[in-house]
Amino acid sequence: MKKRFITLLLVSAMCVSLSACGGGSSDNGGDGENKAYRDELNIAVDVDAETYNPILTNNTSGNRVGQLIFNGLVRLDNELVPQPALAESWDISEDGLTYTFHLRKGVKFHDGADFTSADVKYTYDQILDEANNAPYRNRYAAVTGVECPDDETVVFNLNITNTAFMAYMDLGIIPVGAMDDAAAFGTAPIGTGPYKAESYTLNSQTVLKANPDYWAGKPATETINVFVINDNSTRLASLESGDVDFVCSPLTASDLELVEGNEDLVMNVVPGLGFTYLGFNVEDPIIGDLAVRQAIAHMTDKQNISDVIYSGMDTPGKTPLLSSSWAYDESLKDLECSKEKAEKVLDDAGWKDSDGDGIRDKDGKPLAFTLSTHTDDTSRFQVVEYLQNQLKDIGMDVDVSLTEWASFSEAMTQRSLQVWVAGWLNQLDPDRMYDMFYTDGGSNYGCYSDADVDAALDAGRQSSDEAERAENYQFLAQTVTDNVWYVTLVEQAYVSIHSNKLEGYTVYPSGSIYTLWESKIAE
Repeated sequence: MKKRFITLLLVSAMCVSLSACGGGSSDNGGDGENKAYRDELNIAVDVDAETYNPILTNNTSGNRVGQLIFNGLVRLDNELVPQPALAESWDISEDGLTYTFHLRKGVKFHDGADFTSADVKYTYDQILDEANNAPYRNRYAAVTGVECPDDETVVFNLNITNTAFMAYMDLGIIPVGAMDDAAAFGTAPIGTGPYKAESYTLNSQTVLKANPDYWAGKPATETINVFVINDNSTRLASLESGDVDFVCSPLTASDLELVEGNEDLVMNVVPGLGFTYLGFNVEDPIIGDLAVRQAIAHMTDKQNISDVIYSGMDTPGKTPLLSSSWAYDESLKDLECSKEKAEKVLDDAGWKDSDGDGIRDKDGKPLAFTLSTHTDDTSRFQVVEYLQNQLKDIGMDVDVSLTEWASFSEAMTQRSLQVWVAGWLNQLDPDRMYDMFYTDGGSNYGCYSDADVDAALDAGRQSSDEAERAENYQFLAQTVTDNVWYVTLVEQAYVSIHSNKLEGYTVYPSGSIYTLWESKIAE
């Protein structure tokens, strides 16, 4: 299994979609004129979206399914290049401080209201409003104002350049007034996308209906049912039984062996744009001690985690700068996996077992903390249990907390966790690390703050010189790793598996499922 996945990942680095069931094509051929198609497509996701409001959404399901409900000014293709969406074209001033978007004419929201430049301005004003606490507000921090010269033109004024700015213009546009009741809008969203949200049931199902007036054409399938199936194995079993037609990452690598050779299914594996990490709250009295974090890093055998838990599908990580990134450099160094070094760093810092109970202590405090993750990804709680045993071996008293996604996510965003296992997707540009590591970053859940890191992030965002940007991001990645703000466990593969009767689906390394709007499934 391990050798097979490594081969898939190497080949798919050229962005070739691979099939576990031969051919790799999602078109099952035949005479299209005589073929009957179903009017429903059933897909399963791992966690509930919680909200489909693009201003507030902060999980994979909200983002993926939201792409079928909303459009941004641009759409990122499978090579991460911005393509026209609600904006047909755009101009960027020579100094990089003014972006002018020319909007598509005749577009309507799902409720029949006209889409205009006022909706674009409203959307970005809302994400920039600190009162809304938008998770990704910092991506647009350079925007000083949005102007609407007319209904079909939008002008963004920036106070500093942001080389990654166009990559963030895929934010779903909401209608004026949507944030008057942001919670209600999140469960009954209105967008301009190919599908309308007909109904939403918490932790159960979202029903999407085709938008017959979609500006790019009528969707291929009338209804998409989105089911929430938390357990990876159960989700895959539902695909095998035919209850659902499409599933995608996260999936448990060992379970994928069960679908190998199944001629009714097509499996695609490509290098993903994400990683799984161990996060640390540096303001915690115990975890705030660098020696404790270093010891944990030294006891984390990433190769073993990759081989045993992920069956070689997800590969060992090094830093939060992905090895597939244009900014990556092989000279970046990780902390060595070494029990001897872990014990020495703790001894040197004064963490010793003074009373012989098997638990190290210092100044009367035991070296005890809680390691958390969510129950929706079995691989992650296997990682947590593995680390608990590893750390016990060097005198750490580690409690494990496993909660469902909503509770875990809330605790993480409230900065109330000590150490946790989670993941990041959509690392389209190294600038995405701004959210995680900038002092007031919206996703800085570990309370990290370093003036040099902030300066590197600012410089990387503002420079148009790729070599200069790369140097800043390499400095950032090495500093984060040396300070053990994150331990990057594995770099993720993106896996999607679907019925061989599904036609028209295209695999995106980002995990986007947008092309399902063009997909249909044969009877």
